[in-house]
Amino acid sequence: MKLLLKWLILLPLLKKLVKGLGWILQLFQPLFSFLNRLWQRLSPFYKNVVFGLLITLLLIGLRHGQWVAEIEDLSVDWMMTLYRGDLVKENSPPFVIVDINDDTYQAWGEPFFTPRDKLLKLLQFAIKGQPKLIIVDIAIDKQPHQAKGLHPDDLALQQYLAQYEKTHCRQSACPAILLTRTFRLPKGIRPFDPNTPPYYLAQRPTFLDKIVTRSPHIYWATTQFEREHDRLLRRWDLWTTTCTENFPAIISSMPLLAVALLVEDKPDTLPSACRLRHHLNYFLPNCSQSPKKWTSEELRHKPTEFVVSKDLVFDLRPTRLSRRILYTIPWYLNRGYTLPPVSGWRDLLTIMSANIVLNNRASDKPLRDSITIIGGSYIEGRDWHATPLGWMPGMLVLVNSIQSLLQYGVLHPPSNWWILLFATILIVLTSLLLIKYGKLWGAIYSAFLIIALIPLSFVLFKYGIWLSFAIPWAAVQLRQVIDF
Repeated sequence: MKLLLKWLILLPLLKKLVKGLGWILQLFQPLFSFLNRLWQRLSPFYKNVVFGLLITLLLIGLRHGQWVAEIEDLSVDWMMTLYRGDLVKENSPPFVIVDINDDTYQAWGEPFFTPRDKLLKLLQFAIKGQPKLIIVDIAIDKQPHQAKGLHPDDLALQQYLAQYEKTHCRQSACPAILLTRTFRLPKGIRPFDPNTPPYYLAQRPTFLDKIVTRSPHIYWATTQFEREHDRLLRRWDLWTTTCTENFPAIISSMPLLAVALLVEDKPDTLPSACRLRHHLNYFLPNCSQSPKKWTSEELRHKPTEFVVSKDLVFDLRPTRLSRRILYTIPWYLNRGYTLPPVSGWRDLLTIMSANIVLNNRASDKPLRDSITIIGGSYIEGRDWHATPLGWMPGMLVLVNSIQSLLQYGVLHPPSNWWILLFATILIVLTSLLLIKYGKLWGAIYSAFLIIALIPLSFVLFKYGIWLSFAIPWAAVQLRQVIDF
């Protein structure tokens, strides 16, 4: 009955809409007739060029729409499978993963969380190896039950980090240590309730908060990534905005903070980590209000660019493209396949079992001048994620996101004029081939142009803009076949 009433209401509106469209078509009928006469006078070559350019302009106009963005995402996913293990830049640091794998987890008795005494030994091993940077991809907010005070293992880890500056950083350079900051819902928030207004996450307190605040070499960072509608991790967040007990704060992401610490070519200025904190302070939230997007007027008075080096500039108004991760390192390698080496013919990625490390059966030589990550791939940790290169643990997602920034920098879309120029050249060449060699051979020859364009567009732009050429190319082929 309700459906019938809806149709009774909609039918008069639909009739009015059809009449209105008919009136508009009659009004523009002379214009349509004139355009049709012009079109029929064009040769097949010019018809192809005009039709292809119209499709190109339409795609440029819809470039930021969801449909085109999702198709370009899929094209980049496919190209990453072709370019996995791409040659690395000169002076790129190697990565070392100290992995709490399933064998290690079972040897430890399958604990509910990572034992602090073992984590301390892994950290000491990593520091002894003298890497450039240490990332601890393990949540340290949970503590063993203790009637009073800290557990002895927690206390030992706390004291070791409290003395880190004195024991390791005074006589020589010491690696920065990035700890994983975790979050929780603010009080009174009901998750998944559609009536709940937007809110800021709260930082989960830990027994290391005071030490990190005082230390210039130990940092909190977040491992928040954006999961797409198809459940793949393709993008990283620059930071996480929090309000903890009505106190505003911004926690940098692991990739952002890591490259800020690693890439430094401004010796006459403050360290990158200090400048990053200064920039992010402009975006501190108002905890008395709900989250909102910054207006263009508000952004006029804020530094919207963070310059790490001349080749690495972050836009603090991130876009879908600037947050894209170009994965190049899969977790599972095909048989007979190896990753390319870095300078000095060192392995790009070395994975060490944490159990072997604790049994003193592993050398710390591979850690020197590396980016060392302590994390877990054991399945009960539930830190596995689907990516365009297949399933991988969270610590390898961090590796890929940092390597993406070091290898390719922040991705920026090419100019619309570049796309229009390349598309015009392709459309003209395709039209000439179709006219000269006919529909069949012309289509075959022009298909080679698209095949050659796929790797070329990735090399030139590191993005899936080849679709901006392939779709007009297909449209030209279709027009030639139908001959309208």
